[in-house]
Amino acid sequence: MARPKFATNEELIAITGVSRQSLNLWVKRGLLPAPTIFSDGKSGVRSRWPAEALERAKFIVEARKFYALHEIEALVRERWGEGGEAPAASTTRAKE
Repeated sequence: MARPKFATNEELIAITGVSRQSLNLWVKRGLLPAPTIFSDGKSGVRSRWPAEALERAKFIVEARKFYALHEIEALVRERWGEGGEAPAASTTRAKE
C-alpha cells in the first residue's frame, strides 16, 4: 500500500484528540512540521500536513502518557532533529 503524501486536520485531530488550535501550538513548539495552507476553491482554506506529521502525532500521544510537552519537545528534536526531518541513519530511541 502506498504511503500517503499528506495528512489532513481531521486525521491529526482523530489521532491526537486535540483541537486545531492545539495542533497549531504544537507546530509553534516544534512538535509537528508546519502544514501547507491552500484554498480548494469550494470549502475555503485547508491544511495539508506532511505525511510525517501522522507519525509524529502518534509519537506525541504516546509520550504524553509519561512526559510534559516541554519534555516531549526535547524528545522530538532528538528523534527528528531541529529542522523537523528524521536523521537518515538515526538509531536514537525515546527515553524510557
